[in-house]
Amino acid sequence: MSLDVQLARRLFFHMAIADFFRAIRGGCHMGAFTLSVCAIDAMAYLRNALPDDGTRANFKHWVRRWLVPLNNECNPDVLYAVRCGLVHTYGLSDAMRECGMTGIRYAHNQPTLHWKQQAPGYYVLSLDRHVGEVTVAAFGFFDDLGSVCQSDTAFESELKGRLSSLNLITRTEIRQRDGQPPAVKVEIQAPPRYAGMDSALAVFDEESPPDVSTVASEIQRIYSTR
Repeated sequence: MSLDVQLARRLFFHMAIADFFRAIRGGCHMGAFTLSVCAIDAMAYLRNALPDDGTRANFKHWVRRWLVPLNNECNPDVLYAVRCGLVHTYGLSDAMRECGMTGIRYAHNQPTLHWKQQAPGYYVLSLDRHVGEVTVAAFGFFDDLGSVCQSDTAFESELKGRLSSLNLITRTEIRQRDGQPPAVKVEIQAPPRYAGMDSALAVFDEESPPDVSTVASEIQRIYSTR
């Protein structure tokens, strides 16, 4: 049976992307930043762009392919360094020093400062624009996965396995038998519409996917209602 990439996208949005918005609604802005870079890691893993070079290269490749076209000020080296800081230390990371960063300011509701440098190597990320970019990029990314699957059955088979290893699940059964790899049984559910995940995602139920500004505006609306 062929892979339903549209379903996979809804599952990923429900499991990962919508959590950005849930965190923002709860006032957990740093949590939303952290979840966003984890989602990029997961998507880079799904496409397996550069399998021989590991997480670092895959992450940067995904950012170049999907975020830079949305914002040419986005720096893949810096965003990877930010990812390392958020995921590993919740502060500074070696990757920050390696790419010449002198500091990072995590802001919200300051879209005009997004990806600006307040001093050489000192970057500002505005949560609304950043999440808007990752969300719009993710939507297009899954469309691209579907196109690749149509022409490459080997990739489609590989993608099925990779999707099954993500937490797009409600139940897992893992067993070890006769030295064989663990077997995983998966049951997955997702709302039929993006609005059912978070009202700010209702814009993805429209015929044409939204642009970054539209999604950022939905996030700014969340700020104003808290």
